[in-house]
Amino acid sequence: MGPQIVVALSWSWRRVRVDPLTGALDAEDRDRGGNAAELAALEHSLRLAEEIDGRVTAVTVGPVAAEEILRTALAAGAHEAIRVERDDQLEPGALVRNGADTAKAIASALREPDLVLCGDRSADGGTGATPAFLAARLGAAQALGVVRLECDGGSLLAHRRLDGGSREVLRLPKPAVVSVEAAGVRLRRASLPAVLSAQKAAIETIPGEPKRPPHVVAAHAFRPRPREFPAPAGTTAHDRMLELTGALQDRTAPTVIGPLSAAEAADELLAYLRRYGYPTGSSCAAEEEAAK
Repeated sequence: MGPQIVVALSWSWRRVRVDPLTGALDAEDRDRGGNAAELAALEHSLRLAEEIDGRVTAVTVGPVAAEEILRTALAAGAHEAIRVERDDQLEPGALVRNGADTAKAIASALREPDLVLCGDRSADGGTGATPAFLAARLGAAQALGVVRLECDGGSLLAHRRLDGGSREVLRLPKPAVVSVEAAGVRLRRASLPAVLSAQKAAIETIPGEPKRPPHVVAAHAFRPRPREFPAPAGTTAHDRMLELTGALQDRTAPTVIGPLSAAEAADELLAYLRRYGYPTGSSCAAEEEAAK
């Protein structure tokens, strides 16, 4: 049996609207599916499988409707498809923890793969965290932002695009998780017999873990407690107003000293601090009294 190549396809929301006032999310279920980066990852996996006589397994996490993206993969040439049963609801917490939960579900469905290909990020959260979580769970090497894959003997070379138009070539060990950018390749067109055959193909379904209760940090927006101020002293309204505003009280007027040299400015600053007791914890007058 040749190398096992897995391509992870998402069933995420392609477009999520966020209410700027309440933070509530809104999307339509019919607007769910894979994205261009994942279809590019699928094409990379098919090309590699043809070159090294490998076997491609398409995996997704989602409800029954998510089998649509798997049948697209089967029509294009994937050998088998696996769906992990889970039906996420659109809620703020789901998008935040989606990467870790999805990686855990995908890892539970894999059988010692040699290579896992993912899209670089989904369209809803856009964090690109799932490949990293998946690499950590599989104990695999990871390459991000890959635009080209090629075999060099028994090794896999991953070409990454860097800032400034530079490229980096990584020689990946096995197993490895590679996230692919939507650049350079497009998914091949499936033939009509392949499409019809994929519609009738059996898809392995693995039950997902029970959904964890959401971790609620706060049910309401944070509002600081109001501070209580004592009523101003004074028998008349005039006295109470002076107490509130601090008017007619002796104050030290602001003083501008300088320009001074650095040494003179430091001496002035130390003298000020000693006068108010900062260096010793007692006032300068107390120090002078003790010195006497």
